[in-house]
Amino acid sequence: MLEILAIGYFTKKIRTIAEEKNIKPSKWIWRLVLTWFGVEIATIVSIFVFTDADIENDIFIVVLPALILAAVSAFYTINQLEKEPQVLSKELNSDAIEI
Repeated sequence: MLEILAIGYFTKKIRTIAEEKNIKPSKWIWRLVLTWFGVEIATIVSIFVFTDADIENDIFIVVLPALILAAVSAFYTINQLEKEPQVLSKELNSDAIEI
């Protein structure tokens, strides 16, 4: 449940920053969601593969670092978006057909 709230928070933050810079937020939201779940799954699998953790007894111990690393990846994504230059409004519609 907290994970959904965190993703919602980061999504709203990305949308705000992207709109300030005249960038489409959908690319950055997808990047956030994909890296969040990718990092989380990779961490869980790695911990189970490289340690002798038992899935029934140690699930909380395994999921907690996965959630922390997923949150770190979200902060990294937001940091990358903040480094993007601002797009002028004319450049935003550069692929539109001009008559």
